[in-house]
Amino acid sequence: MGRSRKSSAASGLVALIILCVTSLVMFTVYVKEGESGPLHTVQLGAAEVLRPVRGLFGLATSPVSAASERVEGALDASEKRELEERALQYEEDAAEAARLREENERLRELLEGEQQSFTYSPLAQVVAPVGGQLTERVVINVGSDAGVEPEQPVIVGKNTLIGRTTDRVTPNTAEVLLVTDQNFAAGVRILPPKAPQEEPGGESTTAGESTSGETTARESTSGESTTNEQPPASEREPDLRADSHGEGLLRTSWEGYLGVDYVDLNAEAEQGDFVVTSGRAGDRELLFPPGLLVGTVESVSSQDINQYKNIVATPAVEADDLQNVRVIVDW
Repeated sequence: MGRSRKSSAASGLVALIILCVTSLVMFTVYVKEGESGPLHTVQLGAAEVLRPVRGLFGLATSPVSAASERVEGALDASEKRELEERALQYEEDAAEAARLREENERLRELLEGEQQSFTYSPLAQVVAPVGGQLTERVVINVGSDAGVEPEQPVIVGKNTLIGRTTDRVTPNTAEVLLVTDQNFAAGVRILPPKAPQEEPGGESTTAGESTSGETTARESTSGESTTNEQPPASEREPDLRADSHGEGLLRTSWEGYLGVDYVDLNAEAEQGDFVVTSGRAGDRELLFPPGLLVGTVESVSSQDINQYKNIVATPAVEADDLQNVRVIVDW
């Protein structure tokens, strides 16, 4: 038994040596012979014989390769759609956040502008414009159920008058005649803007504004005092305690200009002054409470042959900007 195993091992070793020598000899001959040599001829013949087998193998594996490519393409398309949908969602969220910030700012301004002597309706939205020749009207979504009645002032922001209710009031809606409508009229006063006030420490601000940040008048390093800077137009307010620069009737002309009629030639009205409701005409109480901002004076002109100044005004709020309003139901 032991001799048989040793003989098999020796035979295997001899066979391995023979194969190695044969391979080395054939490799040497293959390298040294030309392309028309016997070994090259055998190689080409074997390739021709095995070509159908290779074709069959390629056909067998091609569906797998194609399926793999389709799966990869589907994954890429799915990921692309997902990324596009996610980007679109981000854009929509950003737009919604911006809209909410703007709406919150409007609502805060409405609430901050409340006067204790006024009674307001709930917050209303402009739900529809009212079309018609020579008319400027809108419909709001509060009505008689909220205490709204005809001929009540409608305001935005810090008590800025934008119109009045008409006789078309339902339990849940009301029509509003805007100040730019040719059928609208209001008794008004013309007032100068609040002048900047000197605060302790050399700071100058508009009355009623905080002084904790921006200095509008300072002493220069050379000891000279600089000129007071005026606040931006959007931050200016009428000086309700100042002497009037004129009184008259606010209305829109047939030419479409909003103006103040019947202002005396001696009145001091000038460009940039504010137009506010007067509330009274002598001893007679008018339709609107006093002090509601209506607009600003755009231009002032006069001629000696005229009895009154020609004053053109700009409304404080454009009709296209109206979204949330409130009705003053009592004052």
